[in-house]
Amino acid sequence: MGKPFRRAFIEITNACNLSCGFCAATSRPPAFMSPEEFEAAAAQVEPLAAVVSLHVMGEPFTHPRLPEILGSCSRLGLKINLVTNGTLLDRFGPSVFTEKCLSQLSFSLHALAALPPRRRLEKLGRLIEFAENKPESLTVGFRLRGSGDDSFVKETSAYVLNSFAKSAGLRRTDRGIKLRDKVYLNFGALFEWPGRGPGREKNGCLGLRHHFAVLCGGEVVPCCADHDGRLSLGNIKKKPLAEILGGPAAARLRDSIAAKTPMPAYCAACGFTAPC
Repeated sequence: MGKPFRRAFIEITNACNLSCGFCAATSRPPAFMSPEEFEAAAAQVEPLAAVVSLHVMGEPFTHPRLPEILGSCSRLGLKINLVTNGTLLDRFGPSVFTEKCLSQLSFSLHALAALPPRRRLEKLGRLIEFAENKPESLTVGFRLRGSGDDSFVKETSAYVLNSFAKSAGLRRTDRGIKLRDKVYLNFGALFEWPGRGPGREKNGCLGLRHHFAVLCGGEVVPCCADHDGRLSLGNIKKKPLAEILGGPAAARLRDSIAAKTPMPAYCAACGFTAPC
């Protein structure tokens, strides 16, 4: 029997080592989940979600105890997708990438625009080197967001493609451009966070149907765009996660987000375009 959600987000920290213009600025103070808090949260998430991502806000590699957290994920049998800006890739050594929980590692290349040009190329070169020598079971994704006319996007995509030009696996797929076995380059527009504009016309959204998120303070929110817990349904430190997600408040919010009832203003101002 499948799990009720395709994805859950557990925010192990809301702190980041970069300050990127495209990212939302949370009003919450910097915080880190302890490994004990994380394991308590992850044990409740495991029966509910097929895949877990360790972020909402924040850079996972800033967490000083990330190896312990990944070890917990392996013990609990979680399938982990780790999204990172890649600038702290070598902080903990190569053993973190051999954890059996780790299924996919995604590099947000657009974050490198926050670095000086020389350091940017150094970091990008290191990410490419990692992808060329990654553990065999690990899928690596290079995510590049922004306008195709932007000079950074052009230069970065050209650098990545040229680096893998001799790869026999270089071809377009429904996952983007396959650079080699289990290594992909994906393009897309920059995300428009709630509160930064009018959003887009929606027929409904997938929060609380496809996914949910747990912030580092324990608040349960409908999606990874609710970076300040504006639509919090409760806190797992006070009530079990399954009870929160199965309660009447979650049911009402799920129907509202799906546009069965009027959509919350916060969701209407989000740039995510839901499927028809």
